[in-house]
Amino acid sequence: MDPSYPLPAIPYLRLAVTLRAQAPAYLPPFKGSLLRGAFGHALRRTVCAMGPDQPCDTCRLRQACVYTRIFETFIEETPPPFLRGLPSSPRPYVFEPADETRGFATGDPLSFGLLLFGQATELQAYAQLAIERMAAAGLGSRRTPFALSQVRALAPDGAWRTVFEDGRAHGPAVLLPCLPAHDEGNLGLDGTRATIRLLTPLRLKSRGELATTLDFRSLVFAALRRVLELAHFHVPGAAIDWSFRGLLDRAAAVHTVRSSLTWHDWERYSNRQQTHMIFGGLLGTLDLEGDLAPFSPLFRAAEILHVGKGATFGLGKIAVEPKP
Repeated sequence: MDPSYPLPAIPYLRLAVTLRAQAPAYLPPFKGSLLRGAFGHALRRTVCAMGPDQPCDTCRLRQACVYTRIFETFIEETPPPFLRGLPSSPRPYVFEPADETRGFATGDPLSFGLLLFGQATELQAYAQLAIERMAAAGLGSRRTPFALSQVRALAPDGAWRTVFEDGRAHGPAVLLPCLPAHDEGNLGLDGTRATIRLLTPLRLKSRGELATTLDFRSLVFAALRRVLELAHFHVPGAAIDWSFRGLLDRAAAVHTVRSSLTWHDWERYSNRQQTHMIFGGLLGTLDLEGDLAPFSPLFRAAEILHVGKGATFGLGKIAVEPKP
């Protein structure tokens, strides 16, 4: 990235999880919301010392609690001006469902990714236990039980290491890479042309409303905000430069030569609100032309962190493809 604006480093851990159905199951096509909700309930039941009647926001243990550190993070101190007005800090995890399979026979695998960021990487064992217990408690409207079959972790050398299989932990904890990083491949944005693919619905707000169009500057700003929020709240001592206006000016000079975006509505059930909710976002591609090299590390980070609202359950997943 432009050396005048270095990104803060964010430790992260990528886990690949496989569950196996213990009975025939029927699940929603996009499972990010289901997994996120079931994980949160299981994590709280596993680690909460105060009981279910104690609200987290008034709990005297909340700053030390594994549940609030991962799933219901609070703003404990006054943030810098750029981040003021946030109702809570961003959650330091992302679920990535593998596919949209709905029907599962007994023994069929259900696979998904879980990414942990910043201090949450230290809590891998708790996250893994919560996944095991959420699976056993059952998923979907019928609460079909699953069993945790395998967990693999991506090592800095790009190899996958098995850390849990068939009820047993395997080997030491995986060393953590940091963002911005090239451990999952180098974008190579050293040319002047690239395509950005929105792989899951992207939800960005503009003037209080969900944006139905997208330009490169807006995407750069959203990606920057995501990186800086996670670094500020979840990486103690992170070196953050809040003066990024020059980078946004450079982004404004990159041209969108073709926009092939469509609006996609997706329905999810909210356990908290006890209702079905429609969540829409942008899918498709942006073809870009201009000086793209300064943005390579930012979009390497954005591919891993996701962008926009709903990132925790897999929305805002992007991929960047350099063009010759």
